[in-house]
Amino acid sequence: MGAAKPPPAGSRMNGIGGPEARPTVGFGAGSGLRACRGGFTLTELLVVIGIAVLLMAMAVPVGRSLSEGNRIMTCKAQLRQIGQALKMYHADEGGMPPFYINADENPDTATPYTSHPNAKGLLALYDTGYLSKEMTLHCPRDVYTATGDADFFKSYMIKDDDAAAATELNKFPYLPHRGVWDSTDPDYRRQLMRGPTVDPAPNVSVPVVDRNWHPADDTVVTWCPFHRGSVSVGGMGQYQVLFWDGSVMRVGEDVMTDDTIGPDEAWKVSRADASGG
Repeated sequence: MGAAKPPPAGSRMNGIGGPEARPTVGFGAGSGLRACRGGFTLTELLVVIGIAVLLMAMAVPVGRSLSEGNRIMTCKAQLRQIGQALKMYHADEGGMPPFYINADENPDTATPYTSHPNAKGLLALYDTGYLSKEMTLHCPRDVYTATGDADFFKSYMIKDDDAAAATELNKFPYLPHRGVWDSTDPDYRRQLMRGPTVDPAPNVSVPVVDRNWHPADDTVVTWCPFHRGSVSVGGMGQYQVLFWDGSVMRVGEDVMTDDTIGPDEAWKVSRADASGG
């Protein structure tokens, strides 16, 4: 017998003097291994779709809430800017931007009220440079007037038909004089401007420019009714009210619209009636 051949390089001995056989891996029918699948089953796809739909359903209300929160914050910021602009205007002009109703309008008829053509009210703040952006005068929640409409920039001036008021004139959020002529009346100082000592004509608001006149801190400058359907406290819709001291506070719509709950007129609400900032 000849000499035994050495095992191939790299092979291991099987314990009886011969090389150990290496296992082979195959992918044939008898290999015992399955080939990898190329896609998802219908059940897996349905599970993924269901999860995606659930996540979207959870995200939509959150997105809406954030959007509404942004509108509220923008409205508050705009009201504060209006308050600051009015104080600068008052310091320079000795009064407030004129805004009064034409004397020939009858509050007992259905004829719409119109502002005097030479009395732009809060719009004068933009025209005279006290407000840098006209858009400040449009509440982002005011979806009732389209861009280009005559009332688009009157969100904080347009008549609020739901507001409590003894006269139709006082349904306007911004009005320099509220028709209180008696200087001994507690509400006399809660007007933005004083009036003459004698009422010149019923239902006509004609204020007197007086550089020494300063409204009380809790005088209502204007209010915004457009968030009532989206902001509530205890289930009650909320107005945003700007006071002369610059604060913007929430006041319940029941207080603003029902004189059996709040003051007899909406413009007489105070910070004591507010539910928060």
